[in-house]
Amino acid sequence: MWLKWFPWRLIVRHLARSHGFIDPLALLARVRRFAKPAEVAEPMELLRAGMVFHARGLINSRVIQHNLDWVWPYWIERQFDPRDPSFIPRAFSLTHVNLTHRNWTGARLAESGRIPYRRSARPADALVR
Repeated sequence: MWLKWFPWRLIVRHLARSHGFIDPLALLARVRRFAKPAEVAEPMELLRAGMVFHARGLINSRVIQHNLDWVWPYWIERQFDPRDPSFIPRAFSLTHVNLTHRNWTGARLAESGRIPYRRSARPADALVR
């Protein structure tokens, strides 16, 4: 119950300003004013996913930059090799995430159009190929 009256906005603003960042709440309010008014706000699921995505990218940037001699996944080897056509200069990327070798493959169940998850996976013959 105390979470509702806790001054979250004040704390977020104070932390952002004390670390030299602009107020994120004011920034979001200004961004909303640029767009046409909508019936719905930003989906919280997408905001959470984006924050997790970029948090992982920040961790990657701390680890990858200083350990390029390690054995890394395919996308890191290509994206950080200046001789490779997939090379992206690191100065343009705040977070180090896979920007070049994404391979998204989707599968759905033929009768329902639903994406199968591990818990509800059916035999391979039910998948549309």
